[in-house]
Amino acid sequence: MSAAIDSSDPAARRSVLPPGRYVRLRIFLPIIFCLLIGVVSLLIIFITHRSATRSIESLATDVMTRVSQRVVDKTSFYLDSAAYMVQMNANAWQRGQQEAAAVGQNFLELFDRTSREQLSLFPYFGLVYYGDQQGNHWLNKREQDGTIHMRVITRKEDSPASKQALEWAARQPKGTPEERDALARGLAPYLETYWYEQNQSGALVRSEQDPIKIYDPRLRPWYVGAMEQQKKFWTDVYGWEEKYKGVVSRQVGITVSAPVLRAGQLIGVCGIDISLQAVSLFLRDMEIIKHGRAFILNAQGETVSLPDYREVLASAEGSDDRVHLNHVSRVSDTAVAASYAALRAALGVEPAAAVELEKERVVSFPVAGQHYYGFFKPFATGLGLNWTVGVVVPEDDFLGSVKEEMRQSLLVALVSIVLMSVVAVLIGRLVTHPLAHLGREVERIMQLDLAPTPCLTTRLLEFRMISLAFTRMKLTLAEVVNTLSVHTRTLDWSAEEFANVALTLEEEGKGLQQALQGMRSSIDQLPEQEPETKALRQVAVQMEGSVRLLNQLSQPVVERVEAMNQSAQALRETLQSVRI
Repeated sequence: MSAAIDSSDPAARRSVLPPGRYVRLRIFLPIIFCLLIGVVSLLIIFITHRSATRSIESLATDVMTRVSQRVVDKTSFYLDSAAYMVQMNANAWQRGQQEAAAVGQNFLELFDRTSREQLSLFPYFGLVYYGDQQGNHWLNKREQDGTIHMRVITRKEDSPASKQALEWAARQPKGTPEERDALARGLAPYLETYWYEQNQSGALVRSEQDPIKIYDPRLRPWYVGAMEQQKKFWTDVYGWEEKYKGVVSRQVGITVSAPVLRAGQLIGVCGIDISLQAVSLFLRDMEIIKHGRAFILNAQGETVSLPDYREVLASAEGSDDRVHLNHVSRVSDTAVAASYAALRAALGVEPAAAVELEKERVVSFPVAGQHYYGFFKPFATGLGLNWTVGVVVPEDDFLGSVKEEMRQSLLVALVSIVLMSVVAVLIGRLVTHPLAHLGREVERIMQLDLAPTPCLTTRLLEFRMISLAFTRMKLTLAEVVNTLSVHTRTLDWSAEEFANVALTLEEEGKGLQQALQGMRSSIDQLPEQEPETKALRQVAVQMEGSVRLLNQLSQPVVERVEAMNQSAQALRETLQSVRI
C-alpha cells in the first residue's frame, strides 16, 4: 500500500526517492552493452570452437585410420608377395634340384638365377635362400649398396663327429687371428663357405671364403617351423648381422619359409627374409599432416618398423650374426614412446604383459607441454602376426588452425568490446545528458522555479521535443501563476468587501437589538389591556426573532470571510515562493 506524499512538505518537493542503492544510467548502459557483447561473442566463439574441434577430431581419427590402413596394406603387400614367391621357389627348386641331379649339373646356377631375379624385382627382399636335409645352404643377399652376392655353405660330412666339431667350434673364441686360424682348421674337414660374384659375362666366380662361418640351416626356426607344419611358416621379427669383405650390415626382418617336398618327403626348406627397412623408409616418406609419424610394434612393444630405421635394432646380444629389436620405450622419439605408454595405461595392461589389441584405439597424451593424438590399429592378417600399427600426430596439426582462429576471434571480440564500450559510453552520454537536464528541469519545477533556462541542445529528436514541452509547460505555469496572482488580488478585495458587509450586519444587528430592547421597555410601560399594546408586543417579539435570525445568518458569513482570508494568505505565500 503506497503512502501519500504531502505536496506541501518542502522535503517531499525536494526528493521523492525512497532510500536504497541506485545505478546511474550513464554507468549502467556501457556496462550492460559490454556484458551483452562479451557474452554473445564468447558464446559464439565457444560454440564455433566446440563444433570445429569435434569435426577436426573426427577428421583426425579418419586421417589416422586411413594412414594406418595404408601401412597395413603396404606391409601386407610385402608379406603376401614374399609368401607367394617362396611357394613358387619351393615348387621350382624341387624340380630343378631333381633335374640337375639327374643330368649331373650343379644346382647353383638355377638357384642364383631365380633368387637374383626376385631380389631385383622386390627391393624389400633381403635374403633368398634354401637349405636341404644334408645341411647345405644356398643364399643370395642384397648388400647396402644394392649389389647382390651369393653365399654357399657346403657340408662335406654330416656324421656325428662333424656335429660334435661344430658344437666345439661354436664355443671357441675368435677374437685374435690365431684363434680364428685355429677355428678355421677345425672346421675345414666339415664345412666349406664361399661368397660368389658375377663377372662381366654373368658367370659366378668365387670372391671370398669365410672359413669360420658356423651355420646349420636345419637348426634354424624358419627351417624347423616349415618342417614341422609342412606348410608356409612365418617367424617372429628378428635382427641379424652379416659380414661381407669386412663390412658388417645389420638388418631387421621377418622370414617366410616353405617346405620342399618330393613324393611327400621333405628334402629341404626355402625361405625369404623380408627386410623391414623398406617399410621404415615407406613410413619415413609417408606424409601424415605436418608432423605425424607411423610405426609398427609387436605384442611385446618391440619396434618392428620406425621412420628412423637406425633405432629399430638395439645392441648385439653377443653373437656376431644375431641382434635384437629395440623396445619402443627406448626410442628417441618421445611422442612415440609416450603414445605406447598411454595405450598400455588406457588398456590397463601390466608392465610385463603383452599388448593384444582387438580393435582400433585412440589415446591422447601430453609430451613436453604439447598435446598429441595416438592411434593404434591391430595388424589384421591371417599370418598370425600380433603386430600393431601406431600413428602419432600433434594436436596442433589438426587444431592449430582452429586455435589460431580462436585467438583471432578472441582478439576481434576484445577489440569489439573495447570499441562497443567507447560507443556505449558515447551513447550513454548522449542519452543521459538530456535525461539529466530534464531531471534538473523537473527538480526546478518541483521547487517552484519557473524561471527561463537555456533549452536543451541535442541531436535526439525525442529529447529535443520533451525539452521544448518542458519549456512550454514552464511558460504555461508562469502564466497560470500570473493569473492566480490577479485572481488572488481580486479574492483579497472580495474578502475585504465581505468582511465589511459582515461587520456592518453585525453592527446593525446590535443596533436593532438595542432599539428592540428600548421598544420593549416602552411597550412594557403601556397598559396591558389595550389591544394596541398586545399588537405591539407581538410585533416586538417577531422583530426580536428576525434580529436573532439575522445574527445567526451573519455569523457563518463572518467565519467564511475569515477562512477566505486564510486561504488567500496561503495562496499569496505560495505565489510569492514561485520564481518566474
